[in-house]
Amino acid sequence: MAGTVGYKFNPADPEGASLNAATTGTGRAIPMQECRQIVWTVEGTGTISGGTVVVETADSIDYSGTWYELDSISPTSNAATAGTYPAASSGFVRARVTSNITGGGSVTVRINGLIS
Repeated sequence: MAGTVGYKFNPADPEGASLNAATTGTGRAIPMQECRQIVWTVEGTGTISGGTVVVETADSIDYSGTWYELDSISPTSNAATAGTYPAASSGFVRARVTSNITGGGSVTVRINGLIS
């Protein structure tokens, strides 16, 4: 779905969610080929005492090698962290929990792109 002027998705559009209420795992890879800049938010919900989320990119959605890391985030309880990559991605962007989210909370990662 077309987003707010200049962006690929509207802020709450489910198409931009890579991880949703996750404590482990690899998120959905989102195609970002037409975007000239990538932005993401990592939202911690509930109590978070540890864990790490990375945002990464690769040329192919099914690439089985090591994806290129754009950012590494240590989420915090009931707070959001945002990041940006000031250039086009390789093609696909996803979030991945590299160290389990602990403390009883979870993370949601949304990815968006600047297209104009």
